[in-house]
Parts: sequence; structure tokens; C-alpha cells
Amino acid sequence: MKRKPGENHMTKRSIGIATAAAALVLSAAPAAPAQDGPPPAAIVNMTFGLKFDPPQVRVRVGEAVEWRNKAIFKHTVTFDPSKAADPSRVVLPAGAEPFDSGEIDGGKSWRHVFTVPGRYEYVCRPHEDHEMRGVVIVTPR
Repeated sequence: MKRKPGENHMTKRSIGIATAAAALVLSAAPAAPAQDGPPPAAIVNMTFGLKFDPPQVRVRVGEAVEWRNKAIFKHTVTFDPSKAADPSRVVLPAGAEPFDSGEIDGGKSWRHVFTVPGRYEYVCRPHEDHEMRGVVIVTPR
């Protein structure tokens, strides 16, 4: 097939194949090491489908959750209402300070140790409008 001058050589099919190949590589590769500290009590994958998987986890005070970005695009783990497009989507228990992972590149991970019991609702800032939301329930020791 002949291309017209200035026409992009990437077709929808080739873009789809490249995306699928990247997804396969990232899903097969282990996540990059997260911060030092205790091993995670729960792991949440951030997916190509703009979901936190599983959408809800339960840990105890002093335990860590690790989020692993399985996509090729950046995600965040945002527990800060001031950074959310809709602050009502982020809920923290009384006494918990807001926090945010910042952008997590594809294939990377981020870990947080929870110190205050209660229900935490969080979002991915870039994909908040796509309902990329999750819940962490922290129980006393």
C-alpha cells in the first residue's frame, strides 16, 4: 500500500499491536522494587483497563500496601482530596494525613505503610474521570 506524502506510517493496527506487546512485556516482568520497609501485606495492580485490581484491600495498622503499575502509561495513588478533581472521591479516617504517590511510571511500583485505622478511599488523578478508584480498609492490630 502506497502512502501519501506526510501520511503517518503507523496504522491503528500497528499501534494496537505495539500496545499489546508492551502490555505483555510489562505483565510478565516483575514490578520494580518499592521503598524499603516491611513487605507488603497487600498488592494492588494498576491496569491498562484503568482499574485498581483488586479495588479493595484490607490490612492492619503498621502493614504496607504496594501498588504495581502494569500499564505503559502513568498512574497515581492519591489519598489527598486537595489533589483530586472531585475531592469527595478521596476519604480519610480521622487523624490520617493526606498523601500521594506522585506519578508512577509503567512497570514501577509504590508502597505505603498505614498507621491510622479506618477506611481510605483513593483515586488515580489522571484517570479519576474514568472511575479509577480504590479502597483500603485498615484494621487495628
